[in-house]
Amino acid sequence: MAKHGSYAAIALAGAIGLVAPSHAAMFPIVTADRDDLDRLRLMTPSAFQARTTLSDDALDRVATLTTTDGFIEHRSFGGHAPDDVFLRAFIDKTTGQVSYQVYVSIRYRAYTWAHWDSATYEATGGPLSARVDRIARLRTVCRRGWICPRSETIGLRIAGSVLRQQAERYTPGVMTAWQFKVTAKAGGERILMLSTAEIAAMLMAVDAYRAGHHLPQS
Repeated sequence: MAKHGSYAAIALAGAIGLVAPSHAAMFPIVTADRDDLDRLRLMTPSAFQARTTLSDDALDRVATLTTTDGFIEHRSFGGHAPDDVFLRAFIDKTTGQVSYQVYVSIRYRAYTWAHWDSATYEATGGPLSARVDRIARLRTVCRRGWICPRSETIGLRIAGSVLRQQAERYTPGVMTAWQFKVTAKAGGERILMLSTAEIAAMLMAVDAYRAGHHLPQS
């Protein structure tokens, strides 16, 4: 099974998904499993929160919460991993201030690096641009001149107010998604998403951590 997925499989059934890159030499790696939509639709904020992971010890000045294990997307028949999308929250253990990041690993096959370096996201009043931070870049070893499997990981900085607006859209039993688009310098683009249940869960986990450590809530 794959890690937390981009919900690319859900895109096939729910009309939310993956836009094929326009760059001719870039091929997306995707999965398709029909029961993923049903599984994700039944996921509640409480269920996502129960799977939120915490990285924190006495020497850390910042506690890190992630939803990396919130939803596990099935692999394709060929075993290829889908794009990986989840949330991270960084909590200052002195002030209680929080910064949020959408963590995105984009997997594709190409001759050269795509350089995913810009993003826009769904917001009230129209799309907004997100600051993009490069986190990692990996390439499978393959013959020179061949199309190689590649992975680029980026982080999108998102304000807590934006996430709260999206969390309010959560409706039990309904697959409500928050969409964003990442664009590559090489010309490709992908529309990805997160469940509003997952977003609500992250905010709940942050509030629970701050309450448990007697930190300011705002």
